[in-house]
Amino acid sequence: MLTMGESIKKARDDRSLSRTELSNKSGVHPATIRAWEQDITNPTIMNIWAVADALDMSIDELIGRKIG
Repeated sequence: MLTMGESIKKARDDRSLSRTELSNKSGVHPATIRAWEQDITNPTIMNIWAVADALDMSIDELIGRKIG
């Protein structure tokens, strides 16, 4: 199972987005995204929501949760 940071990085990379591009789409500073991707800090639920929306995916998809 991926960490939260690994999941965000993978989703961002899968969409060929830079941190700056994800920042512009989500409203989260690129340095904050870097800290998440390096597992230095964890995003709040509101930031997870913003990032998932920016990546056009559900929160469940972003965190790797399988339902059913």
